[in-house]
Amino acid sequence: MKAALKNLLKKWFPTIHPLPAKRLARWEKELLAAPPDIKDAETIKHVEILDRLNDKECWVRNPQRRLRGINLIPVTLGLITSLVLTVNDFIKERKSNESEIYHWVDVAKKEYGEKFYLRNDLPDYLNGMNYIGDDKNLSLRKYLHYRYNYYTYSDYLLKVDLGFLLLYLLIIPPFFYCVFFWQRQAPLIIDRERQIFYTWYKGKAYVARYPQVGMAEKTNILFLKVYGLDENNNLIGRGFIPNVSSYTFAFLSSGNDKA
Repeated sequence: MKAALKNLLKKWFPTIHPLPAKRLARWEKELLAAPPDIKDAETIKHVEILDRLNDKECWVRNPQRRLRGINLIPVTLGLITSLVLTVNDFIKERKSNESEIYHWVDVAKKEYGEKFYLRNDLPDYLNGMNYIGDDKNLSLRKYLHYRYNYYTYSDYLLKVDLGFLLLYLLIIPPFFYCVFFWQRQAPLIIDRERQIFYTWYKGKAYVARYPQVGMAEKTNILFLKVYGLDENNNLIGRGFIPNVSSYTFAFLSSGNDKA
């Protein structure tokens, strides 16, 4: 199950991006034109894109933390709340339906005797009573069989219940995994002394010198491209997504278009 979820996440959120990247240096003027307060050492720690900044290194944050806090946790809580409410409604409906079922059992006993469930000539309004029989406690299995076979709208109930069950089984586990077990991703570190950008993923390092760092955009998401080697020692690119909004990228793109 865990492996299947990982493969699904890799398919939805690929980490190796064969995107045509432009050199980050093309945005030099726009990057240097940042507001003065962002460059200030006292306030830079509040900038959403940075994890750490000192004289030697700058740690660029990825959007995982924001995604988890703003999107994943609220959605997961909403799904779990919806599941709890759905189960609670089902329990209440079952209690109400059981009372109605036992009412018709009493009617069948009065009209056809204590052994009514042995008869094959029960009228339509007592349909299903011979299945219930003289059980004092209606088991969940027996209730579900009655629910999906003897109501006039049993087919509709079966489709709705299966739909909600599949919805929760397919959606909740991936969100639950991402909230509680998603491993924290490495930042992109800018090393001032060595003049390189580097990050890592599953024991592999991805590096680029200042002039080599690429910049690309896909579906309004900004990528910084660094490079590493695959199992066959072939050069591959890895797209790092910095924790910036689409408005920041739009600002950079518009400025570059004017240049």
